[in-house]
Amino acid sequence: MAPKAAAARAQRGSGATSAESGRLAWALLAGSALRLGIFLLFPGLVAHYLSGRVELSTPVTSYKRLVEGLHLSAHGVSPYDGGVFHQSPLLLLLFQPLYYLPDVFTSAVYVAADALVALTLAKIATARKAGAAQQPPVPGETVFACAPSTVAMLYLFNPLTVATALAKSTVIFSHLSVAGALYFGVRRRVDLAVVCAAIATHLSLYPAMLIAPLALLAGGAQRRTGAIVAAASKFVAALVLLHVLCVAAYGAQYFAATVDFTLRVADLQPNVGLFWYFFIEIFDEFRSFFIVVFQLTALAFAIPVSWRFRQDPLFAGTMLVGVISALKSYPAWGDLALFLGLLPVFEDLLKYLQYTFLSANLLLYGIGLAPVFWHLWIEQGSGNANFFYAATLVYVFGQITLLFDLGTAMLRRDLDMRRPEARAHVVVQE
Repeated sequence: MAPKAAAARAQRGSGATSAESGRLAWALLAGSALRLGIFLLFPGLVAHYLSGRVELSTPVTSYKRLVEGLHLSAHGVSPYDGGVFHQSPLLLLLFQPLYYLPDVFTSAVYVAADALVALTLAKIATARKAGAAQQPPVPGETVFACAPSTVAMLYLFNPLTVATALAKSTVIFSHLSVAGALYFGVRRRVDLAVVCAAIATHLSLYPAMLIAPLALLAGGAQRRTGAIVAAASKFVAALVLLHVLCVAAYGAQYFAATVDFTLRVADLQPNVGLFWYFFIEIFDEFRSFFIVVFQLTALAFAIPVSWRFRQDPLFAGTMLVGVISALKSYPAWGDLALFLGLLPVFEDLLKYLQYTFLSANLLLYGIGLAPVFWHLWIEQGSGNANFFYAATLVYVFGQITLLFDLGTAMLRRDLDMRRPEARAHVVVQE
């Protein structure tokens, strides 16, 4: 009877896997159909409203600026001469063939990229679930239960994700590279993970922080120093090769217009971050000092976060994605969408979260008030910049609250795993 029972279990498992694959396919199709339908039915909404929203597009992710860069390049003028285009040459190489095609092809590329991000997040959830199944069960621990199709649906039907895709923000391609880096890292395919991380760095700069958890993944459970150093070296080599490619295609001036532009925060167009208002108000003689302080505030998290959560580098990478979303110089709602899309992968931390209501309300208030205060400031003239910046402060504080709560949840879970007898005890940190 034992062989029959084993065969029956295998058959049930195969059926469940097939059903889950079907649900994932339907989720991807439904999310793609929603985006493509809005693109086709409401072209004015996309072209004239969403693509200009400062909450969705920034000087380094704007589709309108990308189109201008493509136009300059098509007419034999360097897109980095005019001081308007500040995006990676990799995007020019991707969209150059689409420049001569109807706009529906460009829309289809954005839809496909968003679907690939969702699919990659689902594969990350599958890989983590498989890894958790190989570990010994923890008494009283919640079994990972968030299906990959659910992870994909939560990402695809998040209003922030939908709005970012409809605005044609190029941050989507950075998200695809980040998700790919984390997925290949979990699968121990170091070379592909490093290449994805290098591409994400060229597109958005701040994903360079992810090399720390990716190197730990390459080192394995033994934290082999040689493997960690090799992964970091490959990352640097990939960056150099991409730099050489970009220089060959568009000249060395691209570097000042992209990387240097982002680090210096040269364009103080309002966004949902912390930089723009502060550097409008700061005296010029203190500008360089505070730029270093603000940029290091984000970059300094890479090593300590990765090392503290070295037992789960995927979680460390997720935390750094949240840090990037909150502290980068040109953030948008799309950055938060990727961070929120990664959270269902860690469903087993849900019961440890303590400030879910607070962080959710802060994020909702920040997201809801930003368009209102922008309208009062820019369109009605009855407000001022303080209104909009107050909404961004609430929004960023909500992200930081969620990050601290998530980190505390992982630490508490780790303590419960190491000391099961202390599960009922309250931990007080002094």
